[in-house]
Amino acid sequence: MQDIHPSLKLCGTSDKSLHDLSDELLAYVRSVLQDESPLAPEASVDEWSSLLNFLQAHWIIPFLYRKIGFLPQECHPPEAIADEMRQAFLFSRVRSLHMERQLREIIEGFQEEGVRVLVLRGPALAFSLYPDPAMRPSCDLDLLVLPEQVVQARGILESLGYKCLGKRFEVARDFFREECFVHQKNPGNKFPVDLHWVHWELHPFFKGSEEVDIQDLFQRACKIETPTLAFETLHPVDYLIHSAIHLIMIHKNEMRLSWIYDTALLAQRLQVPDDWETLQERCVAWTARLPLEHCLKMAQAWAGLELPDGFDDFSTWPRPTEDESAVWADTMRHHWVTILLKRSLSSRSLLLKRIPSLLGLLFPHPDIVRFCYPTSSNWLLPISYVRRWLRWIDDLVIDRLGNKAKS
Repeated sequence: MQDIHPSLKLCGTSDKSLHDLSDELLAYVRSVLQDESPLAPEASVDEWSSLLNFLQAHWIIPFLYRKIGFLPQECHPPEAIADEMRQAFLFSRVRSLHMERQLREIIEGFQEEGVRVLVLRGPALAFSLYPDPAMRPSCDLDLLVLPEQVVQARGILESLGYKCLGKRFEVARDFFREECFVHQKNPGNKFPVDLHWVHWELHPFFKGSEEVDIQDLFQRACKIETPTLAFETLHPVDYLIHSAIHLIMIHKNEMRLSWIYDTALLAQRLQVPDDWETLQERCVAWTARLPLEHCLKMAQAWAGLELPDGFDDFSTWPRPTEDESAVWADTMRHHWVTILLKRSLSSRSLLLKRIPSLLGLLFPHPDIVRFCYPTSSNWLLPISYVRRWLRWIDDLVIDRLGNKAKS
């Protein structure tokens, strides 16, 4: 872990905070994640509370609570800590019930209009990989539709009471990847919805990103059926690559343990050798060979993932493309926005083509900014924009200066 996390930071940690946590408590968490039965270490309530504060940012307390509940009593944390974990689990249980009801309503609306949709990320993983969806919390609904059905899908969501926070598809479909929706009448009990028409976040970064055919993802999609919900999602091979890009390339400074554990569960779903051979080929085509390797290594370190024989030596895997290697080198030094700007500035024709999209990135629709950075009154909208830019300054400038100082 010490080799991995200096460059790939866990969510909610500073450079020292991970090491400030008790080694015994961290070992305890890792053992639970690896399906072992560790004895609860001797630690003060304050030390246990510090551990919970760390884990809260990772959205993994409900999972740990459920796992620990099946272990012998001597493996349980102190009663006060267990009570806090139980509250987090119950809260997640209520949220998962609301999410299931909302997702079922949306899927039925799409089916009635003949629009095929794949469910992505949190909800898809919660209902397909975990014995109880409450073990895998999430905060929104991510849906993928074919590009030619985006406008129709938007209309369906609007007919269900959702408001689109900025229509991007018609003006910048080759730059942005989704439109965001919130429920107009019941935003407090309805999760935000992200409607995607591209399968990955980094498509503006790479040359030839159109080589991955989204139709192929729909042809390979898997059907998930529970007693109360049925939907389609990505094939585990495609999902594993998608998750690696999301985790490493976008969130390398705020990685959640829940995402790392997702990786382990997805990898365990792959058939040997067919799916693993496909994974090796497709990760290069998706320009995600290096993110996938690091993602799998983290799953090995935290969740005890065991790679199958013949696929456990990454030096024998296909090499990444030159384009991916260049973006990867930039990713280890810069924020993804910096990389995007650098790529756009590399070509005058590309820059001219992307100016409207870049302006949309810097000055998004007011509804999006109000939603992400809410204020008490609409006339305070400029403050919302300032808060957005200050966060970027922190991510793009201050973090970079800190990395230079350490080097």
